[in-house]
Amino acid sequence: MIKHLLTITALLLLPQVTIAQAKKAVVPPLPAPDTVYFDRDWERTTLPEDRVFARIARHDSEGKTAGTVRDYFYPSWKKQWEGKLVQEQPDLPQGLCIGWYESGQMNFRGTYTRGQQQGDFKSWGEDGHLITCSYAYQEALPLSKSKLHSYYNSGSSRQVFPVDLPANTAGVVYRLDIRDEGQLPISGSTAMALGAAYMNPIATATSLLATGSQSLAGQAATAGPPASTKCHWYIVPDEAAARQFLDTKGSITGKPCYRQGNNICAETREIAVAAGTRRLYICINNDNETTAATATLSVSALVQTCK
Repeated sequence: MIKHLLTITALLLLPQVTIAQAKKAVVPPLPAPDTVYFDRDWERTTLPEDRVFARIARHDSEGKTAGTVRDYFYPSWKKQWEGKLVQEQPDLPQGLCIGWYESGQMNFRGTYTRGQQQGDFKSWGEDGHLITCSYAYQEALPLSKSKLHSYYNSGSSRQVFPVDLPANTAGVVYRLDIRDEGQLPISGSTAMALGAAYMNPIATATSLLATGSQSLAGQAATAGPPASTKCHWYIVPDEAAARQFLDTKGSITGKPCYRQGNNICAETREIAVAAGTRRLYICINNDNETTAATATLSVSALVQTCK
């Protein structure tokens, strides 16, 4: 009798074991890690003599990183960075990320959202002292105007405004206004609305940019919104994209773009720019067939100072 009970018990347990094993079997294995090398400018390299950093990361079938990415100093193989990336080339960190100096001293620790530092971000000097940062707005492009001819009239309907950014620019606030010829233009400047009022060692660049654009949008203007104007425009960090805009009568394809508008002819907005960006190109096209237009633009840069 006992022998029969043991046999029945074993048979009852067998399907459960089989199901449990089947559930485990459907979990896909992690992809094998890849190792890539970078030179001192963080450009990928295959030349052994140019290797300064190394990255070990796993990539999924679409080529995106899967799991934690780890960067190392090379050839010491001391850890330089650890975290997750939602994108490579350029890298966009996501979540908690930590960086180290080659000495082993922590460089920074903090949370990112698609490459943007959040309020818990902290950094330290190589001697271990906590680095504090403050922000202030600087005028990158004062109030500037340009006439845009219509499609069927002589003269160009396009204009590219190059905007030189100070070192350590975290982002910009711009005000763009495009009006048909004869409409009352806007007045005022970004410097009047922004100034140094937003220097704050506690606030993040993201919150200061948002505050700056709200302040600028609320600045009194002498004219209402533009009427009937047709336009399109791009904000890009790439000179080749600006040349393409001029050469193709107002088109940009396959190039990085911070912002674009189609018949959004009046806008005040903030943009966070990638670290190290020193120039932006604001490319504007008048899409009216017979009516000229005037483009008015001002840009302020939010500059970070750390000590």
